[in-house]
Amino acid sequence: MRIPEQSTPRDHAPVIDWLAGRVAFHTEQPVREVDPHRPLAELGIESVSAVSLCGEIEDRWDLELDPTVVFEYPTIAEMAVFVVDEAAARYRTAS
Repeated sequence: MRIPEQSTPRDHAPVIDWLAGRVAFHTEQPVREVDPHRPLAELGIESVSAVSLCGEIEDRWDLELDPTVVFEYPTIAEMAVFVVDEAAARYRTAS
């Protein structure tokens, strides 16, 4: 699978959908109510949930992340850009 050097918003859509689903799970709300542009804290993600979410991201995309990444990229949309870029960098490094 070839990952493009520069990611586009279309590349982020599956990651945004996955993250929204995980945030909905952690906050016990319908996924349709999870706005990917609202800060995770406003959506109800607390520190324990943030650490869990970070671990899920690591497992899903085989990344090693510092749990603070969830606070450095405070929205699902920003987190998706980060995840896509990190996964692409990991793929390029592994090639």
